[in-house]
Amino acid sequence: MASIREVAKLAQVAPSTVSRALNSSGYVAEETREKIKAAVAELDYVPNQWIRNLYRQSTGIIGVVAPGLIHPFFSSLWNHLELELRKFGYNMMLCSTGGDEQREREYLDTLERNLFDGVIDGAAVLPDENYAKLEKPIVFLDRIVPGIPVVSSDHRQGGELAAKKFLECGCRKVLHTVGDRQYRLQSHEGDDALDRYLQEHGVETIREEVSWDDTTDYASCYKLTKKLLTAHPDVDGVLASDLQAAAFLKAAASLGIDMPGKLNIIAYDGTFVTDFNSTTPTAIVQDVRTIARQTVAVLLKRINGQQLAQDQIVVPITLVEGETTNRTSFKAK
Repeated sequence: MASIREVAKLAQVAPSTVSRALNSSGYVAEETREKIKAAVAELDYVPNQWIRNLYRQSTGIIGVVAPGLIHPFFSSLWNHLELELRKFGYNMMLCSTGGDEQREREYLDTLERNLFDGVIDGAAVLPDENYAKLEKPIVFLDRIVPGIPVVSSDHRQGGELAAKKFLECGCRKVLHTVGDRQYRLQSHEGDDALDRYLQEHGVETIREEVSWDDTTDYASCYKLTKKLLTAHPDVDGVLASDLQAAAFLKAAASLGIDMPGKLNIIAYDGTFVTDFNSTTPTAIVQDVRTIARQTVAVLLKRINGQQLAQDQIVVPITLVEGETTNRTSFKAK
């Protein structure tokens, strides 16, 4: 990431002049200001927050609104967000809503009352109009609302990678677990891409909607997965979040299902949970470090009044081969 000295060099001014221009802390000629503005845009510079706080009233706190604290993917993401925010002099306050709308309203009210400098919202469950009226800096993780920037994984790519792998395994009936579709989420594109790709190749798909508890509590995951495998004994492919995938492994073993001979399992997220079993699952891996870095960069631009090149940023996903999928001669195009 560019430094203030690099901005100054490109604009052919002193670093102190760049600081005055960015923080409106002294006179800077309009022509010089435009040169600095152009240099900032070209270098994609994000001002260090400690410097900014010297000139403007600021709390130095970013609120991160979370649906919960123990979900493997989100807990990994919260960790990387905190590390990234600290690079720019910010402290992070983690706010768990538990999916409760009133609790989210209270956290957004805290933003409006200037107790947070900005918010990263990973638990957006309110109607669109609640966010549209916000004038303070906010960035979403996954939720799509017009006018609000969102950073997420490329779930469409993730869905297609999983579909191609199932086809390589010769699967003919694939089950995947999905969340509530009340609001528009980037992650829904992954569900749709998986179904579309597999169905185009003559593979039957089954969607099973699961609750939040079924993604965070292992006992609930195990009970659910055993029920699903019993209800769909002819399923030969499963795509589920990491914790659910681990539960599917245990449930399949308890039912005497051969893996991966009869049942291929792909974990979606690729967090530390995938290392807990003696059998390493094939996984669709989300790059939490890059998601955190991109999210913080977008939020700081909003805080500093900079224009965004795009409202939606998607981070590439990868598939990592494990021991829960087999290989056949078929290759999906």
